[in-house]
Amino acid sequence: MGFFDSISKVVKNAKKFEGVIDDVKKAKDLGDVFDSVKDAVNKSSDKKEEKNSVESKKESTNIDAIKLANSKHWVETTEYGEDDKEYQVKFMIDDTFKEADSHAAELVMLNTYSPNSEYGEEGKRPYVGILMDDFVYESVEEFKNSKTVKGAIELSPLNGQFFFKAKKEYHGDMMYFYGLDRCDGMWENNGLCLVYQKSYVGTSAEEQLIKMFDELAESYVEIKSK
Repeated sequence: MGFFDSISKVVKNAKKFEGVIDDVKKAKDLGDVFDSVKDAVNKSSDKKEEKNSVESKKESTNIDAIKLANSKHWVETTEYGEDDKEYQVKFMIDDTFKEADSHAAELVMLNTYSPNSEYGEEGKRPYVGILMDDFVYESVEEFKNSKTVKGAIELSPLNGQFFFKAKKEYHGDMMYFYGLDRCDGMWENNGLCLVYQKSYVGTSAEEQLIKMFDELAESYVEIKSK
């Protein structure tokens, strides 16, 4: 092999090694990028967990704060059925729940948990009311047709003025409700409802609320005018 051939071979090998070195450098750069992304994801995850922990503590505080009065008062309203017949609709509710103005046509007799206020406040939870939105309407209609309610966590058929009582997730909250037709059938597929945060599920606060609401349902009455 001549001198110039040896030089040529050395140059070719050097170029090959240069490519390898570039590949290694790129791999290192990509590794740095990967590590940076990984660190960012971990930090984001840590912040999310910290936020969830804070929110969980807030919810826990709210749960611990639930304390019913165990004294009651009547809440009533006037509804109209066929031929403009008047119905006095009323139930007894714990004194920690106060009447609130509802701006939703599908929600009447709104009472919110407001132990330290003279009046209730729309948007607060837990709350009690008569609901006739699509969620309730479709649930009651489904039960009438099939004796089931899709998605219900609990379901108990009933006799009398209520068709059933059930527990079901409701727009990120939990609803415990009694299905019924009101005013001799004029208002079909309505619900006497208790709505509360999902964080209450399985707690003593939920037990208190459900016990209170079952007693409320027992007191529910519609009195038709002559």
